[in-house]
Amino acid sequence: MAENNVRPIVKRLESVAETAEAAAKLAGILRAGDLLLFQGEIGAGKTTFIQALAKNLGVTEPVTSPTFVLHALYESGRVMLSHVDLYRLNNDVEVESFGFEDYYDTAVTVVEWADRYSGFQAPYITLHFAYGASENERILTILPDGGDWDDRLALFRRVLS
Repeated sequence: MAENNVRPIVKRLESVAETAEAAAKLAGILRAGDLLLFQGEIGAGKTTFIQALAKNLGVTEPVTSPTFVLHALYESGRVMLSHVDLYRLNNDVEVESFGFEDYYDTAVTVVEWADRYSGFQAPYITLHFAYGASENERILTILPDGGDWDDRLALFRRVLS
């Protein structure tokens, strides 16, 4: 878990539009080298959030989960987006043989189903999506681990509220 003093950010998202708005605000603080780990059940909002994040980073092509190809790389006006999906991988050995870490320094890297791998090295933030009380409601919890996320997530917390 996080070893810094930033408390988790918990945000209730009541619609797809609110999910996209939160992603747009997070995109504003991201830079090459950032690692975002996405967790949550199928349909909880991971891909929806990543699509909006990509759009707000300047990606103009359609973004879909790379479930079968495992990795997609997108150019944008601001920074590359490296999109990884670990859903089909079963263990750390399979993930390590994949080699998506090659893009860590040059792109914002987003990893869906990140809980399928235990070897991620900080700094990163975990974005956990859970179903809320209504059909469209989602609960987003953002937890930083290491690095300089403290100041940037404090800014994100202010713009998110």
